Amino acid sequence: MEFSNSKKLLQTLGMLQSSRGLTSGSMLFEGIKTNKIKLVIISSDMGESQKKKITDKCIFYKIEYYSDLISSEELSKSIGRENVKAVGVKNFNNARWLKEIIEK
Repeated sequence: MEFSNSKKLLQTLGMLQSSRGLTSGSMLFEGIKTNKIKLVIISSDMGESQKKKITDKCIFYKIEYYSDLISSEELSKSIGRENVKAVGVKNFNNARWLKEIIEK
């Protein structure tokens, strides 16, 4: 991903967090199980066992995910929280918007 797209992704994630369009932590797993999450972003420095746990759930519940795009430090800073390794996007339109940014 290019620098400008990475910056745009981080800004968009921050905007979604302020509008309560993101979830993380244990609520991420609950959202995946109940199909309330439309897209998952996984940081590049997440532990392998946790990454596998999330990706397996995403595959099982047919939820798209992207990993290794940004570090957890960048992710945490962009959404204004500490030590965040993965986030889920709740809204379909917001997920589509993020996918367009990522795939540019």
